[in-house]
Amino acid sequence: MKTLTELTDTTALATWIPTEQFADLILDGVVCYGHLAGKVTALEYDLQAGQGDTVNIRAIAARTAQSITDACGCLTATSSTFSEYTIDVGKLGDYDLMCGISIWQAKGNVKSAVLYEMSKGLAHAQDAALWTAMTNGAWSYTALTTVSCNSTSTTSAFCCAFAFNLFNSIVSIKQQMKGACYEPDTVVLSPTVAKWLYYKDYTYPMGGMVKFNDKGDLIEIDGLNVIETGSATACSGSKVTLAVILDSRRALGEVYGKRPAFSEFYENNCDRYREVVWMYWGCGRLDPAAKGRVMNP
Repeated sequence: MKTLTELTDTTALATWIPTEQFADLILDGVVCYGHLAGKVTALEYDLQAGQGDTVNIRAIAARTAQSITDACGCLTATSSTFSEYTIDVGKLGDYDLMCGISIWQAKGNVKSAVLYEMSKGLAHAQDAALWTAMTNGAWSYTALTTVSCNSTSTTSAFCCAFAFNLFNSIVSIKQQMKGACYEPDTVVLSPTVAKWLYYKDYTYPMGGMVKFNDKGDLIEIDGLNVIETGSATACSGSKVTLAVILDSRRALGEVYGKRPAFSEFYENNCDRYREVVWMYWGCGRLDPAAKGRVMNP
């Protein structure tokens, strides 16, 4: 992703200006994106212009039925508890200044490549913000488990004991949340954590409780949809959040003030193009009890 001050000039494009022959393949930048935004949020709201930059989400607490033992007893009037959660909208954007002569000299569609990387950069920023939102604040449910972050063994007893620990802890959080009347449906974790569930060992069989698609990707753990993303915290030792279990109907929300909008301005006196994208967006945690975590002690 280009920085705001980096210029796509002739020097920057030197590797794209052919001196011999270029293949048709263009390798795009490597970045994790598009795993969380729009997939783990209960709310995706478009905020209209002129309505401020904060969205309030109304909440009402559960009520408790009254038990009356007296034959002529009366109910007692009790007020419901009302509250709200807020999501603030901020600005995300990117900008590249592209020289006309450089674009002409270079092989391949330079503009398309740059705009594609800009869009990926925005999506990555959204995913990173959502991971921060889901891991901030107090936790109602925490399961501590020991999972090695350094071992690469797939044959020793430690291998699949770690898989068993991770699996059991995820199931434990899921059941704790269900016991509190939530409906957990998603688990988010780093591929560096999920790797343990790919190892096969008959000592700790989990059978159909861990499912993979035809490509061999992990897609389900005990009925929970799996999202593996590099935006999640990598497995790196003690006090690390290994996995987050969500009731995605209640846990997070995201708000758009403006969807990603690309614009181009040609400065004909300089023979250069200003390629800019802006987006107004924000996310936030909603019900704090709609999430739980598995962490290394």
